[in-house]
Amino acid sequence: MHRRSLLVALAVCGLAMSGRAARSAEPAKRISMLIGLPLDHPIVSARVAELYRLLAERGWVEGKNLRVSWRVWGASEVDLARGAAEVVAENPDIIVVGSSAETAAVLAKTRRIPVLFGTASDPVGSGFVRSLERPDGNATGFSNNDPAMSEKWVELLAEIAPATRRIGVVFNPHTTPAAGATYLARLRAAATGDEPAFETIQVTEPAAIDREIAGFAGKGAGGGLVFLPDSFTYRNAALCTAAAARLALPAVYPFDTFTLQGGLMSYAGAREETAEMLASYIDLILRGADVAELPVQFSRSFELVINEKAAAALGLSLPASLRIRAQRILS
Repeated sequence: MHRRSLLVALAVCGLAMSGRAARSAEPAKRISMLIGLPLDHPIVSARVAELYRLLAERGWVEGKNLRVSWRVWGASEVDLARGAAEVVAENPDIIVVGSSAETAAVLAKTRRIPVLFGTASDPVGSGFVRSLERPDGNATGFSNNDPAMSEKWVELLAEIAPATRRIGVVFNPHTTPAAGATYLARLRAAATGDEPAFETIQVTEPAAIDREIAGFAGKGAGGGLVFLPDSFTYRNAALCTAAAARLALPAVYPFDTFTLQGGLMSYAGAREETAEMLASYIDLILRGADVAELPVQFSRSFELVINEKAAAALGLSLPASLRIRAQRILS
């Protein structure tokens, strides 16, 4: 991490000579954004406003020296491919995407235009970059859910629900980084002896979420759930948390949007960092930095969020160790 920070610092120093005054006289730079959630989604609208503010602090003002276009790709793979083709056809200076699903779709269309991802959780395993230190391609960005966090999710689930003996791992193989393989390997490596036992729960359409989780629950007592980072389950967070609650299954989620919608617990990189990191890399690339030399950055801080009402509904009490470590407890 020290080397990555040094590389970023050197890039900043080396490019600062261009100056904001010189930049204002140039034609407006263009950014194309491809995301999976609508712009009026509460989380999206807040992050967009923050990103615009941070870019303005760096001298990039929408409508003056910056033009930003947005594409929301909806829910199907056809929509995603169409959205990726549209942003590439715009030939912008940077394409900014949200998750691994958007990153893969855009990189299938261009290996020339710089691509900046916001939450690609396993960029090496997904083939987006050669290495975290030196991407060596046209993509780089950030992640708030490194595969190594899998071990933490298992630990947290055991701590809040010690009776858990079976863990269902929920994900869509089409939209989860590396089809879930990297995370599954780390989860299984975290098990001690024969427990917990892991079972994959693959969901590829909203109607399958409740049905597949119910199938897992029906196999016996002692079940719990771990949700992998996945744009599909993220978009359907309310369905996921409702199914877990209905079937009385304790669950750990990779984003706080789940706990905000009734989920038991989430553990992930602090989302407040994302806009700051995106703005810094957008600024660097627009000023001429080589995307191939900008290291992938991971969250520097992590946030444990617990929904106390959901815990009570499951008959679980929060141990003092979790209360002390939680950044937020929702009631």
